[in-house]
Amino acid sequence: MNEPPQAQLLLADDEPLYLETTAQLLRKAGYLCHCVSDAAAAIQILRSQPIDLLLTDLNMPGNFKLELLRWGRQSRPQVPVLVVTGVPSLPTAIESVRLGIADYLVKPVKFEVLLQSIERVLSSQRPGGQQISKPDAAVSAHGIIGSSQPIRSLLELIDRVAQSDANVLISGESGTGKELVAQAIHRASTRGKHPFQVVDCTAIPESLFESVLFGHVKGSFTGAVDNQDGLLKRSNGGTAFFDEIGELPMTLQPKLLRLIQEQTFVPVGRSEPLKLNTRFLCATNRNLIQEVEAGKFRRDLFYRLSVLHLELPPLRDRGDDVIELAEHFLSQLLPPASPIEGFTDACRERLRGYHWPGNVRELRNAIESAVALCSTARIDTANLPAWIASPPAATVSGAAVANDHLLVAGELSRQEALGSTDKRYFEALLKQYHGNISRAARHAGLSRQSLHKLLNKHRISAAQFRGRD
Repeated sequence: MNEPPQAQLLLADDEPLYLETTAQLLRKAGYLCHCVSDAAAAIQILRSQPIDLLLTDLNMPGNFKLELLRWGRQSRPQVPVLVVTGVPSLPTAIESVRLGIADYLVKPVKFEVLLQSIERVLSSQRPGGQQISKPDAAVSAHGIIGSSQPIRSLLELIDRVAQSDANVLISGESGTGKELVAQAIHRASTRGKHPFQVVDCTAIPESLFESVLFGHVKGSFTGAVDNQDGLLKRSNGGTAFFDEIGELPMTLQPKLLRLIQEQTFVPVGRSEPLKLNTRFLCATNRNLIQEVEAGKFRRDLFYRLSVLHLELPPLRDRGDDVIELAEHFLSQLLPPASPIEGFTDACRERLRGYHWPGNVRELRNAIESAVALCSTARIDTANLPAWIASPPAATVSGAAVANDHLLVAGELSRQEALGSTDKRYFEALLKQYHGNISRAARHAGLSRQSLHKLLNKHRISAAQFRGRD
């Protein structure tokens, strides 16, 4: 079987020593690296090579005014950009975020931190949406795969909700496809031909949130040399999707409430408000009612956001949808001329029996791993990740660790796994990934911030699992 292709990185930096050293380390980590020292050369490579990620400095020839980032957004929007700069500034940070960069790091940066950022960005760029791939798959007009009753009910709700212009709260566990549903609502609505603007509440620093969201005017703060539009203005006439709204700091919630109530906003440094015509869709993996009762989320904002509410079903409640999705992902991930034809019956039963705490995202990662390990015509249970392949322990009301792998009992619910009384799930997860927070969070279907909070809650240090065999 052919080895999966190496990810191709383009490194653009005018510091020769940094460029050479970083490229050597990344090649040892398994990446194929192209190196250039100016923006013009970077654009030439981007035009001629299938680059998977651009790693660029800001202060180099041809990019002093972010020309490379602007060109990339317009001409190669599918290539994620990771900025590593030795001369950080607030205006360039804000504009870089507006141009859709995946991460913004400041030199000197530890190679481990850089590598984790690259892994996270590349993982998020891999195909993960549920789109039509097999003629026998049950696929809705919205591109959502599944024929279970929970999914049929969800599809009916999407069609009805799309006819309204009311705000919608989409809740569900991480990895259940909340953004996919938000996009479906937008496309089916009267706003479908207008912008769909994503606001990731976990990715924008609190100190930059107002400027990134509302924009700013020239001279409003040191370094603000031009007027800049915010994300909201780009959503005008369309839909603004606030992902992980439960992570929005309390200090910013009144500003969002005022925005929703009045449909106006004030850019930083401006006195007069601007009108806005936008529908608000929000997603969360938290129980916002509990957050309200705990004083961590404003009650009035919750009511404004949840005029309509969609609760997405976890994968474990979707029956044979897991097999339809597994076959879909297999068809996506198979390299050319692969000998793999499908799954064994035993593998299908194991996929049905596993409880999928990371939901659809975890399923896709499992199939990707199985494709890489399988050398026969059919994927068997032995090709699945160890914690999925091993049969559940006899009756256990929590996560158990055995043979250095995570074995999860069939009776274990997500609430139990994330509860305050059993931290073995997270210890086993970190052990499996040698303390790598990004990879552990992806497997668990959590954001890095959420996993950090849970580790702190259980007083678990990821550092103690690093470097273990």
